[in-house]
Amino acid sequence: MMQREDTEGLRYWLSLSMVRGVAQSVREAIEEGKDVREIFHSVTSGRRDTGGILDTACKEMEKAHAMGVELIGFDSPLYPEPLRHIHEPPLVLYAMGRLELLSSSSVAVVGTRNASSYGRCMAERLGAGLSEAGISVVSGMARGCDTFAHRGALAKGGNTIAVLGTGIDIVYPKENRRLYDEIKEQGLVVTEFPFSTPPLAKNFPVRNRIISGLTSGVVVVEAPLKSGAMMTARLSLEAGREVFALPGRADSKRSGGTNRLIKEGAVLVEDTDDILSVLFPEHCAVRTEKTENPVEIEIDGEEELIFRVLDDEPLHIDNIVEKSGLPVERLTSVLLTMELKGFVEQRPGKFFVKRTD
Repeated sequence: MMQREDTEGLRYWLSLSMVRGVAQSVREAIEEGKDVREIFHSVTSGRRDTGGILDTACKEMEKAHAMGVELIGFDSPLYPEPLRHIHEPPLVLYAMGRLELLSSSSVAVVGTRNASSYGRCMAERLGAGLSEAGISVVSGMARGCDTFAHRGALAKGGNTIAVLGTGIDIVYPKENRRLYDEIKEQGLVVTEFPFSTPPLAKNFPVRNRIISGLTSGVVVVEAPLKSGAMMTARLSLEAGREVFALPGRADSKRSGGTNRLIKEGAVLVEDTDDILSVLFPEHCAVRTEKTENPVEIEIDGEEELIFRVLDDEPLHIDNIVEKSGLPVERLTSVLLTMELKGFVEQRPGKFFVKRTD
């Protein structure tokens, strides 16, 4: 009997989530302690399509059951408590994966889709560091910084949550299919959008409030002044969360937003401990200096020349030949040596980039 009542209540939460323009009325009714059925009939009073809305909700529930998707209504004990208190919280979450992560200690790591090599490297490094410290990494599975933050967490066997701006059955971008599957298995995929919702531009800013609402703070790795990552930072501030930012080059538009955040009081981040010391000091790593028999890797003259030529953006081998003046045969040999030493990284198409870690 209890299961039937829960299912019936979920149908009404789903139905409410499909009705536009009633968010404020629903919030007030929730605060007054009204039952979800009362709320639904109150806010849809006078509408002729209430039966159709309830039928659509039933179909969503059937599809969720068939696909193994968990539907979490606003009154469910699985619903994350911090998310209840944001502006216009989602009334229903669609989730696949490890549901316990909804109540885990978590930090959002976000940034521009058009990330530089520096942005991708730092997003991955921070994702890995937070993961190693036992903190769940939350991001939006977008291209660029989001993708690398998730990858960093997964590479360390840690926890990560992808908050989608589509239906849970839609993988966007398509090249992230493998990442989506890995997160579904090792972490958690979450959305508020119904099945088959395509990647509409208007949905991603809406999605960002969930990213900020699930977490104790947001780290902006690299972002222009006008970007979704900056919106997530603003939403985090409004929700009383801590905002962190990585400094970037003064002449880079990609770092215009992060540098502005630091000017306005965001916590400057250089490594994971800068985040942990503010939010989770008990998770901070105890760093020890290794003074016995330190191993130093020497760099010779030609390697130093190439290292100065390289930047944090990939450079084609032809451009390196032109800038260094070294014959291509010699350059190829030196680049291989530098790659083995960990000084450079080769990218597809004979592009090379300086390693900063």
